[in-house]
Amino acid sequence: MKFWKMNGAGNDFVIINNLEEHIPHEALPKIAQTLCERHLSIGADGLMAVDTPTPGTDADVRMLFYKIG
Repeated sequence: MKFWKMNGAGNDFVIINNLEEHIPHEALPKIAQTLCERHLSIGADGLMAVDTPTPGTDADVRMLFYKIG
């Protein structure tokens, strides 16, 4: 899985492009917990997933946020 780790305003996030990864939405909360564990994994305050836009909107993408802790 490709990912980026970015920070801003005192927070850090693991970011994935779910347009390419195709991870089922119901799996993302567990993946966020696993990847964001600071002592056993990448470590971050949360996960951000770039995903397909909500149907019926004019958006190009949507961002799904999973805050840990």
